[in-house]
Amino acid sequence: MTLQVRNLRKEFADRTVLDGVSFDLAPGERVGLVGLNGCGKSTLMRILAGELTPDGGTLHWVHPGTTRAYLRQEDPWDPDRPLGEQMGTVEAGLLSRCGVDRAMLRRPAGALSGGQRTRAALAQALSRSPELLLLDEPTNHLDAEGMDWLRDVLCRHRGAVLLVSHDRWFLDQVVTRILELENGRLKEYPGNYSAYARQKQAERERADAEYREYMRRKRQLEEAIRREREWANRAHNSRPDPTASVFQKGIDRNMARNHMRTAKAREKRLERMRVEKPREQERINLALRGGADVARNLVLADGLGFSYDGRRWLFRGASFFVQRGDRLAVVGPNGSGKTTLVRLLTGALKPTEGRLHVAPVRVGYLDQQLADLDPRSTVLQEAGGGNAAPDQARVRTLLGCLLFRGEEVHKPVSVLSGGERVRLAVAKLLLADPDVLVLDEPTNGLDLASRERVEEALADYPGTLILVSHDRYLLQRLASRIVHIADGRLEVFFGTYEEFVRRGEGSEGTDAAGEILLLEARLAQLSAALASPREGEAETLQQEFIRVSRALRALKEKTT
Repeated sequence: MTLQVRNLRKEFADRTVLDGVSFDLAPGERVGLVGLNGCGKSTLMRILAGELTPDGGTLHWVHPGTTRAYLRQEDPWDPDRPLGEQMGTVEAGLLSRCGVDRAMLRRPAGALSGGQRTRAALAQALSRSPELLLLDEPTNHLDAEGMDWLRDVLCRHRGAVLLVSHDRWFLDQVVTRILELENGRLKEYPGNYSAYARQKQAERERADAEYREYMRRKRQLEEAIRREREWANRAHNSRPDPTASVFQKGIDRNMARNHMRTAKAREKRLERMRVEKPREQERINLALRGGADVARNLVLADGLGFSYDGRRWLFRGASFFVQRGDRLAVVGPNGSGKTTLVRLLTGALKPTEGRLHVAPVRVGYLDQQLADLDPRSTVLQEAGGGNAAPDQARVRTLLGCLLFRGEEVHKPVSVLSGGERVRLAVAKLLLADPDVLVLDEPTNGLDLASRERVEEALADYPGTLILVSHDRYLLQRLASRIVHIADGRLEVFFGTYEEFVRRGEGSEGTDAAGEILLLEARLAQLSAALASPREGEAETLQQEFIRVSRALRALKEKTT
């Protein structure tokens, strides 16, 4: 063992955060720590790192002087000072493995991306060869490539790793055991996150079965108690027979007392066998609307290109389409242009070159800053768009499904946590019934339970979905087509995220079926334009119609 934790206790003011927490860590073990936001995960990590003192319990380090390294959620770097001055002495080979080059070391930390700063912080932590590595949300700011790199680093690390993460794919890839912190108590589950989720589901099903059995036996006992009390009352209240002997009257009184004693004994038995009703999981069962009555072709891009400065192009020559009901995921490294593409599709930016047609539809847009929330409103008011009565039951139902329960719907937006604000923004967008839902990193800041609820809500949405995310669980469940942006190129893959990863990110480009659909979409757009052409455009449209028709016919002949 590296560490033995026994009966750890920690209180803040009148709240007990950790209550009797016990577990062990062994060398080379990679353990995931999960739980709702605010449940005490970071508190436990700070105690293990030596930054906080527990109010009770023991930490037994098997080898005195065990080296520890703690990577916090908060950025450790002074933004105005060069990164190299703050890192100290770190082996060049380790810097290289962590993707930290000399140019980064010379630049102020504030000029680096979040992913670059995370890589530097991990390099600094690993430079101490820690026997216990404590990581609190290390995947924040990392793109898919960065998470693959971090997975490889942790799987090669010889010391013990305790990891807090809300990224389910990453937990699946890295950890071999899950510690769940709930109501101050810790429970262990062998395996990765998926194994943990299966075990939790089995526990819920067992609890439901036990509660149903308890209710069946409870009804039987209550009926038996009712009969015993009825017999006791009948024996006690019956008119005495004047001809009965004193001996018979004593028997009647004893029968009444016996029935009452039996009733009370059964009541005590019923109390002892009491089983609390398991908390029911709300399900998204709303008839969400939006997107049913719009045109088939919503977005058509032809030769699309964008550059902020005219020199560095995020992408050029991109051609793709979005049709009614599509579920499009936009993926790629940090800084590749994913958010820029989303802003082009929502009309916030204009393309530098090429053509972009966006149909006039209702678009709901969730950006990473959540700027559309009014801090003066309550959760209920903001979700309902300021409207009170007509759909309040519908609003409350969706808020409940997104973990806003009871009086929480009356909390002011100004006091919500980051995760709560994301959940509220998603609820507000869904309730507005948009035809197209555009989401930029909708699970940022959410704990595991919240991520699953947001995922359920989006899966129930019937309209068109355009999604930017690093959450691979979310991408796999929702996306049916992938737009991959990298190295100045935008490529389209028709299929799920898992299929996209298997076939190599973007290596196939747009396949023949996708090309046919793209040409058909362009042909439909040209047909509509030719029905009432603008002055002077008829000949140009006719020539393009002929060119696209020939290309479509040739492609179909080639694939048959």
